[in-house]
Amino acid sequence: MLNRRSLRIKGMQAIFAYHTAKQADYNICRQKAQNQFLPDLNSMEVQDKEALSKMRELTGKTYDQIHLGGVDSIEPDTAPEIIKEARHFLKEWENKLPENKLHFKKRMLSDLNAISDDYIKILTFMLEIEELIEGQKRKKGIEHNNFAKNAIIVGLKKSEAFQNERARKNITWDTDRIKTWHKEYLKTQEFYEEYDNMAQAKYEDDLEFILQLYKTIVFKNEIIDEYFESSDIGWTENKTILKSMVLKTIKSIDESGSEPLLMELSKNWDEDLDFLKELFDMAIDDEEELEEMIKEKSKNWEIERVAITDRIILEMAISEMTHFPSIPVKVTINEYIELSKQYSTPKSKQFVNGLLDVLSVDLQKQGRIKKSGRGLLDNK
Repeated sequence: MLNRRSLRIKGMQAIFAYHTAKQADYNICRQKAQNQFLPDLNSMEVQDKEALSKMRELTGKTYDQIHLGGVDSIEPDTAPEIIKEARHFLKEWENKLPENKLHFKKRMLSDLNAISDDYIKILTFMLEIEELIEGQKRKKGIEHNNFAKNAIIVGLKKSEAFQNERARKNITWDTDRIKTWHKEYLKTQEFYEEYDNMAQAKYEDDLEFILQLYKTIVFKNEIIDEYFESSDIGWTENKTILKSMVLKTIKSIDESGSEPLLMELSKNWDEDLDFLKELFDMAIDDEEELEEMIKEKSKNWEIERVAITDRIILEMAISEMTHFPSIPVKVTINEYIELSKQYSTPKSKQFVNGLLDVLSVDLQKQGRIKKSGRGLLDNK
């Protein structure tokens, strides 16, 4: 299942993608402003290429000045046409920001839904394999079939809840792909041959075969990895979560083929989803204020020199400390230190830890951190 750390990682990745797109769009619009002063190739008049080059340079500079300090920061005597183009394309960039935010928020939520889809699809894999084997045996006139009687497969097949979920998500597998994987990756396995040749497989044999199928084939084979990566950009992180969910469901089915335990993405999914969406919104909407806080406490570092990942981690942590009263401050700090260790530079842990310690004390003194319920646990 997804825990809060998994959700923070998803949020961090989405915010990082947003900032990457934001910077790329900034540079594109800057270039578009400068391009207004390119030589006109269709003009019959002689053009001063050197003067146009200087105008392009000044346009880029003016564009940056307006962005950082407003129109009052523009150098005196800057040509009105330069100011006009710089302002126009800077406005174009600003207008794209809400659209980008919505795009990456939707993609973040879509990535989470992909975990649920992959979960059902991966469980369906064993049913597709069994159906293929049954068809092959029928053609050869072979009646003995441990796969068709496998308690785990039987449990999934007769589960109305599972079949409804499969239909709702429209989960299907390509038949040719199943045939290829069965022939190249499954039939060559010793555990497959042993199970197939058992005179009468017991429940323990059924369970062991299915566990081996998933542990050694589905979650280990490089080609299958590539297949899931092609449709799920978060597969590398999601695979561990999915493996845990799938194996728990498999083990929940007893020898009678009982109703499987279908796993939720988290124990409190609605609450966790609200947490993620609010955290994403606040880290982006309050970016300027959050950057000022970081800048003030990292006096030995210019904000531009702080790694973008560290900035995002710090901004998320500050947002979490100040807006989620039920999460203890120490929990927040420790969680984001772990993120910095996993996703940022070697020195990030110490930098993030030190800054969050100082900021948490200051914010509590200012009354901006107010905890209640579970959030008070580390304050005793």
